[in-house]
Amino acid sequence: MNEKENRVKTVVIMATAILVLMSMLPAMVSAQGDVKINEIMYNPSNDQGDDSDMEWIELYNNDADAINISDWTIDGNQIADRVMEPGDYVVLARNKTAFDAYYGALPGSVIDVTLGLKNDPGDTIVLSNSTGAEIDNVTYNASWGADGNGKTLERTATGGWAESLADGGTPCKLNSVTIVAPYSPWIPPMIYICNITVDAMTPENVGKNATIGLFTSAEMIDNASYYVVSISKPTDTTKMYISMDDENEDFLRKRVVREVLGREISNLTFDPASVGRDFPLWVGKTWTSTANVTGIIVNETGSAIQINSTAVVAGKVTLDVVSVPLGTFRCLVLENNVSYDVAGVPTSYVGKFWRSKQNNKLLVPKYQSYLHGNLVEELELIEVIPPTFLNASDNNTAINATTGEFLVVSLEGNPTTGYTWEVEELNEQVLQQIGGIVDVPESDLMGAPSMQIATFEVVGAGNATINMVYHRPWETDVEPLDTFTVNVTAS
Repeated sequence: MNEKENRVKTVVIMATAILVLMSMLPAMVSAQGDVKINEIMYNPSNDQGDDSDMEWIELYNNDADAINISDWTIDGNQIADRVMEPGDYVVLARNKTAFDAYYGALPGSVIDVTLGLKNDPGDTIVLSNSTGAEIDNVTYNASWGADGNGKTLERTATGGWAESLADGGTPCKLNSVTIVAPYSPWIPPMIYICNITVDAMTPENVGKNATIGLFTSAEMIDNASYYVVSISKPTDTTKMYISMDDENEDFLRKRVVREVLGREISNLTFDPASVGRDFPLWVGKTWTSTANVTGIIVNETGSAIQINSTAVVAGKVTLDVVSVPLGTFRCLVLENNVSYDVAGVPTSYVGKFWRSKQNNKLLVPKYQSYLHGNLVEELELIEVIPPTFLNASDNNTAINATTGEFLVVSLEGNPTTGYTWEVEELNEQVLQQIGGIVDVPESDLMGAPSMQIATFEVVGAGNATINMVYHRPWETDVEPLDTFTVNVTAS
């Protein structure tokens, strides 16, 4: 081999070695990266164990590259050799054995580290890299919460800190306070136009459109008013009857009815109403409830089967990014699994709603239902038809509306004073009120003002007037404190 060939061979070997070293670099170099202190258990509850057993700190790698945290320190205490891949969690536990016994297997690493976190008034935690440079620090205070109640302090999406919604916190999982859907006693009526992508019961529906009506009507069951969530397809309609439990912050499901080609094929009533949503909702939230379910289901032969069974309803919340014809959305996925017996045979039905909020609008980008674990129905969002919102600035004005449109009137009030808004007589050939006046307090403080909301559906063409008065209903001979009037021309 001549000298030139030797030089070429040497260059190739060196280049190959450099490439190999470069490929190993993320795992070898202690780069600072974007590693954050993400969750803190500084004062476990008595049920969880002593501080000496159950204190822990969670780190999260928010970087696009792997970060070697070997020889890093937390409050001057060394962290064992570890490489954090992008999106990895690492728990630094004061007692790994006790931690593992309490939390079980987790999708992340747990490392024994010397800790001694102060409870009251708080402490400062410093994360440093192998050179001693500070990577992150948190000065927490017991007034933030998680002080002996079994919760943790979690970093929020905006970089602040809040008490975890989950008992025990969320080690090696998305923080419970990252995406939270709070309870509201009122949901605006919305219409969603969806593409039918799966329909196992009626395959000819695939490719056609379905309409989801969210809280677009109200009906009475046993002298109580329930909002209706409807799913209408070319051949069939499903209605779910929903009420709100303000005290427990739950959405309750009382009845589910399904019709195919105008014939009722199922009608199930839950007593007590089952918990469909247990607010606040956050990723990882679960709940269960039981109810007696009665009614009928029509089988394949057309025979009606009487149902009288105990239903177990299990709910859970997960996170998903979903792409549908309307766009791509980051969603909370709300899943309800309803299990009960039909003629002695165990039956399992699952409904899944993808929930997202965009520009203050509640969206349902996707819906699925399953029977015995098999996907039988899937809808993907094409179009959103929101209501028309009116407020005090629209008083004494005139508007145009179309049949099928919803009008939402929001007015300030304070029912604790005895005053409330009330709708006077309507031309129900043109406008119909959906449910009653809903009171949405501005805060939890006693006597706090609120928004009082009335919802109307345009049901026919013509002229109608929305007249509302703010008064004490028992003071019949007293002029109202305020009034609201809008003239509606419907086509």
